Amino acid sequence: MIDWKYQTFFVAAFSLLCPLHAYFLVKHFEPSSARGWYSKGWGVLAVYMAVVISVILFRSFLYEPFAFPSTSMQPTLQQGNHLIVKKLGYRTYGTYGVHLTRQDIASPELMQRGKLYAFYPPHKDVPFVKRLMALPGDRIAIQGNNIRVNGSILASKLLYETDQLTVYEEMQDGSIYLIQRLKGFPSNDMGERVVPENSYFFMGDNRDNSADSRFWGDVASDSIIGEVIYVLK
Repeated sequence: MIDWKYQTFFVAAFSLLCPLHAYFLVKHFEPSSARGWYSKGWGVLAVYMAVVISVILFRSFLYEPFAFPSTSMQPTLQQGNHLIVKKLGYRTYGTYGVHLTRQDIASPELMQRGKLYAFYPPHKDVPFVKRLMALPGDRIAIQGNNIRVNGSILASKLLYETDQLTVYEEMQDGSIYLIQRLKGFPSNDMGERVVPENSYFFMGDNRDNSADSRFWGDVASDSIIGEVIYVLK
């Protein structure tokens, strides 16, 4: 995932603020009066450094924007959607590809089946977004359109179909979301397995076109970045 849209915004904002700040200083400067600290070289540098550090800390520990480049979460997420990820409490902190800390999440209650999370998969140091399907200790199995968690098949109903795909509404632990199946693709069945301690099982909503825990395994607790709380379409 990349977040070029927001980086461009900050660059444009700084490019606009810098000349405005300089104009304000020149227009209101009185040669006979003492210069304010903010108009001195070190003051200007301090202001801009404070802004930059604030942005980095905000992105690292609280909320971070991402752009979603994949089709693996269709129909929920479309290629090019922008996401806001809440990071506080997940303790995998960092931004712009730099890791500050990587620890297990602060509380298991932060992870809820059926919700979307950003994380680092076992095989790549690149953020992914998928739907959480099973928690540590859960038993999960997949057969055709049916996903069985702890012995119960997730409720689903057909919404519509086209020549290429079929869209269903699926429900899990109070979350209701859409999934799609591509016609002519194998179902990628999986026998029952138990999710290990401090690990999580994720799947994409585009079930036949998603690289997820069915293929590269469970995601460790210290690889969870945060919960997707808002989608900008």
